[in-house]
Amino acid sequence: MISTDYLVIGSGASGLAFADALVAEAPDVELTLIDRRPGPGGHWLDAYPFVRLHTPSAYYGVNSLPLGEDRIDASGENAGLYERATGAEVRDYFAEAASRLTRTGRVRILSEHEHLGPGDDGERVRDLRSGALEDVEVRGKLVDARYLEASIPATHEPSFDLAPGARLVAVNELPVAARSGLRYTVLGSGKTAVDACTWLLDNDVDPDRIRWVRPRDHWFHHRRHFQPLDLVGDNMDGISLDAQAAAEATDIEDLFERLEAAGRLVRIDPSARATMYRSTMLSPSELDALRRIDDVVRLGRLRQIEVDRLVLEHGETDTGPDVLHVDCTAHGLSNAPPIPVFGDGRIVLQSIRQNSPTFNAALIAFVEAHRDEDADRNRLCPPNPYPSSIEDWPGMSRRTWRVEERWLREPDLSGWVAASRLNLLRGLPDHAAEPPVKAAVERFLTHVGPATERLRELDQQRSPEQG
Repeated sequence: MISTDYLVIGSGASGLAFADALVAEAPDVELTLIDRRPGPGGHWLDAYPFVRLHTPSAYYGVNSLPLGEDRIDASGENAGLYERATGAEVRDYFAEAASRLTRTGRVRILSEHEHLGPGDDGERVRDLRSGALEDVEVRGKLVDARYLEASIPATHEPSFDLAPGARLVAVNELPVAARSGLRYTVLGSGKTAVDACTWLLDNDVDPDRIRWVRPRDHWFHHRRHFQPLDLVGDNMDGISLDAQAAAEATDIEDLFERLEAAGRLVRIDPSARATMYRSTMLSPSELDALRRIDDVVRLGRLRQIEVDRLVLEHGETDTGPDVLHVDCTAHGLSNAPPIPVFGDGRIVLQSIRQNSPTFNAALIAFVEAHRDEDADRNRLCPPNPYPSSIEDWPGMSRRTWRVEERWLREPDLSGWVAASRLNLLRGLPDHAAEPPVKAAVERFLTHVGPATERLRELDQQRSPEQG
């Protein structure tokens, strides 16, 4: 029988980041990670072949192991910005991170295993290869690293019907299925659809041969404002622009107009009203390329693909047998409702600071190791749900700023945050004397108080249907 201090359900990015930080902060604990997949790395094992991180490698992964070389790219769509690892590089990285953890002698990783719930003598686990059942004695806590598990293209079930003879591929299959002479219809509004369109354009598909079905138009962050280390001043500038826009906004629409005018947020089509917001990013070159696609269908969600037409929520449009439909409709980030992170012998990994998934998991591990009461732990780690629409922005940003203020009043925690490799503001002290950085910090400090109060008011204006 396996006996462990912590049983972590999921060995993806968050599960590994939690384990890595807890091993560093609690020298005597033992952890067991289990995962249904054949190895560590979570959804990255199923990612489409041309995927990249949409954030810089410099603040992604586990705290103890750098990802990449902290290099600024000299050419390509990411020129002038910090490198972003490919899917293959991320998979190799997490394999190495997992190997380093197991070499400590305090971490066990059981791949191709699933958690079934409480058993007679512990938490029941099934080996998916043999079907054998085993109870794991958990001396400490159960850690749920799958609560916010993403819906990804390789494993999701399409919500629309496909008629016989119509051609549909998941985005993972696009490089193999692409052929000269085909026309393409990309289905979906978010980052996966952006990546599919970009891949087609990069592989010399004429924009006139691409149709893009976008149920909702999307707001994207300008990638320049999420840069670490030597470019951290741009990051601080973006945060200060958030605070100023929030303090001055009269309503949600005005808020996003201000953020767009400041260059903080962008739309692919500035003439189309955008309501979707998922915290994803675009560089200027990506934006310019995507704007070459003129054939955009805005008739709501897709209902059915037939041989000669697409049936959508608000109408129909033509298609044909020479059209390859590319499914990019997986939801991505989970909209699971927020629940307490700590309680009843259980830790449920969730977002705390916006746009920082592995940082959040590592931070939760630090708080677990250094605070004794769950009430205190939850005060420092209140859940902050992932956004889906523009109405989610006020609450998400307000929760981030409030919890960051709490961290600053805790010397050990603020020290860990400042030193963490996963902290997107790491490096700010090294550039604090530079005039643009000083100006950004002053702008933030001037506006964050009024902004927090204004965002509370805007968040309260949400309709019940908006949550």
